[in-house]
Formats: sequence, C-alpha cells, structure tokens
Amino acid sequence: MLSSLPLLALVFPLALATQPDVTSIIRSVTEDAKLIKVGDATPLTAAYCPPNTRNNWQCKSCQDKSIKDFQLYESGGDGDKIQYWYVGWWPSQDTIVVGRQGTDFSKLWPVVTDISLVQVPTDHFSNCPADVTVHLGFLETHKRSIDTIFEAVKAVLVERRATKILTVGHSLGAALAMLDGLYIQGRVGADVRVHTRTFGGPRVGNKAFADFFVEKIPDMVRITNKRDPIPILPPIISGYMHTLGEKHINLKGVWHNCAGQENLNNNCSVGEAWLNAPNWFEHDGPYAGGVMTRQATNC
Repeated sequence: MLSSLPLLALVFPLALATQPDVTSIIRSVTEDAKLIKVGDATPLTAAYCPPNTRNNWQCKSCQDKSIKDFQLYESGGDGDKIQYWYVGWWPSQDTIVVGRQGTDFSKLWPVVTDISLVQVPTDHFSNCPADVTVHLGFLETHKRSIDTIFEAVKAVLVERRATKILTVGHSLGAALAMLDGLYIQGRVGADVRVHTRTFGGPRVGNKAFADFFVEKIPDMVRITNKRDPIPILPPIISGYMHTLGEKHINLKGVWHNCAGQENLNNNCSVGEAWLNAPNWFEHDGPYAGGVMTRQATNC
C-alpha cells in the first residue's frame, strides 16, 4: 500500500490544481440519521481473499453471520493482471453477487491499469451512446474477465430464477463493479435488475458515461470515506465525471447523502479532501456495515 504513495504524489497535485467551477456544482447534502444500509455490500469483504480461503468460503470475513450462508458458484483472477473476482448466490438477500478485488499495489498490472488514464470510446455496452468514453485501463481489465463472469451469472440466473444482481467492489474493484453492472444489465433484460455498491471508487468515464450508467442502473450507491483521495481521481480536468449516488462518511463519522455528481460540500468526498488535505490511509476504511478492505479483510 505504501508503494502507491509516489504515484499519488504525481497525480494528486493535478487534481487540486484543476478544481471545477463551484458555481456549477450542486452543493446540498442531507445527513442520514439512520446511516445507510450497507449490509447488502458485506460480501465485498471476501473480494481481496486469495482462492485458497475464498473458494471454500472459509475466509474469516466469510464467516460473518450476514453472509455465512453465501453460496459461491464461480471465482477467478490471479490478483495481478486479472483482479480476483467471484460470482455467488446470497440466499438471505435473494440476490446474485459479483464481487471484485481492488488494487494490489505490490503487483505491476493493477498499477499499470490505474495510471492508464486516457479515455476511449467504446461499443462494449448495449445501446451505448457514441459520446461515451471510459478509462482505458479499467475497460481493458474488465474485458479480460467479463465473459467468464457473465457465463457464471447466467448459470445462477437459470438455477435460482433470480431477479436481482449486486455488483460490488472497492478501489479499482469499484470501477470494475460499475463496468460489470453496466455490461450485465444490458444483457439480462428488464426483468432482472442490477444494483451497484462501490467503496472508495475513482471516476470511471466522462459525463456521458456517468449519465448513461445512472440511466441503466439507477440503484447506484458509491460510498466514500473521509479524506480518501481516490474518489477525486482521475481529475475532472481530464474529462472525468462521477455518477450520482454518493454517500459520504465525514471525519466525524457522520453519513451524508451528497446531491449531484461532483458535490463540493465539505461533508462530501471532494470538498472534504480539498479542505483538509487527502489521507491515503482512509482509502481502506473501515466502512460501516461490517465492510472492511485489504489487510482488514481477515482472509
């Protein structure tokens, strides 16, 4: 994790130097008195676990009472060129889950993926508008595994007659969860609904992409933590834009529902990171609802 600090030092000043015009940004927030339901994202905790503990669902985090009944159908990845992933059935939520690992900064490929900042047009998603562009690194990493993942999802759909699919991820895994969700929703039809939960996710594409995503997956929640710098990258100046759906945990541990796509309120991710300076160590959480990441996963 510490090895990522030089990379962060290179890209963060650009993000700070290119703040968007605040007059064009929705700044309203509402405090969530009941926090937010993040229990349906708890399976994220297994996404960082290696196959020897994840594949038989014996990792320590897999034994959490909320997901102990989780049934793993398929998994893959090498933790490097292809992020660890899994597809399974969550009986208590009547939901198929697609989980994605985030960046392992000790490996080369995830770092190369993250810094491949150029945006490219794509026809990879069903009915994708021509003006949509997506982060090259995220898109290429997604393409390396989505065919296998989707075959597993289809198998569970048939066996369980499911109507709900959850895609979930942290960091790089958050970006992949968004792309997975968009790809899957375009191929399963309107009778099956995909919903996406991300933690500490970066921007993934341009405004056309963000709008297209929300149109196809309106049940999107992107959870951000305190002064985590990753959600303010890649910088807006390079043409990136977040989706709607931010729920932010501020420095006092209070949850806020942040309106709009790039909310500069001090109780939202962008505003809090700019006001107080970023803190890389807050990228890993801990998040509420039993969701912890990376070394905290207790694999």
